[in-house]
Amino acid sequence: VVYVAPEPGPEGARVWFFTRKGGVSEPPFDSLNISTKVPDDPDAVAENRARIRDAMHGRESAWVRQVAGNGVERVSGAGLAGEADALVTEDEGFSLVVAIADCVPLALVGDKRVGMVHSGWRGTIAEISAKTAQKMDDTNLRAYIGPCIRKCCYEVSEELADKFAERFGSEVVEGRYLSLPDAIRRNLEEVGVGEVHDLGLCTGCRPDLFFSHRKQGPRTGRNLAAVARLP
Repeated sequence: VVYVAPEPGPEGARVWFFTRKGGVSEPPFDSLNISTKVPDDPDAVAENRARIRDAMHGRESAWVRQVAGNGVERVSGAGLAGEADALVTEDEGFSLVVAIADCVPLALVGDKRVGMVHSGWRGTIAEISAKTAQKMDDTNLRAYIGPCIRKCCYEVSEELADKFAERFGSEVVEGRYLSLPDAIRRNLEEVGVGEVHDLGLCTGCRPDLFFSHRKQGPRTGRNLAAVARLP
């Protein structure tokens, strides 16, 4: 499987942003789709997840049923942790994961805890990134924004663009084109997260590497983003 990661990586943690390459799913879910919410072959999804688990050195994962809100779950082990769009933990030995196909995957790494956030426009305007950072209640917090749809490809309604400009500043929009990463950066800075790293990859521009609901329609797969504490 193929993934991208911040360089240099954070001390005390690992971050993975998996691409769509290296799995067994057939088109249009080719090839590393990890979601059972799309009409992919369940056996293919299971194999894809197993390959990702191997790439993470056998780590099991904790995840949530994503609902495009601002709920944050604190977890202590692998498995389903309810309905939310972010997870935090202070424990080691497993990863926190979210599924994405344009929304922003945000990994948060502190001295004692890690967090993983799924932030679409609803979660971003509801300030899920800041809420997760505050719930971590950690020191030396660093943020890592992964592959997502960006201003170049993300046209929204005039009403929504105006709403984001009013809340996060005019620089997060250009006409009707919205930059979720810029809004998230502003939101994190408001709660004291000064170190925000952005991989700069656009899911809309790179359909060869990433699934994009906006560019490919509803019949597309989901990428996995993960973070884990190291011993």
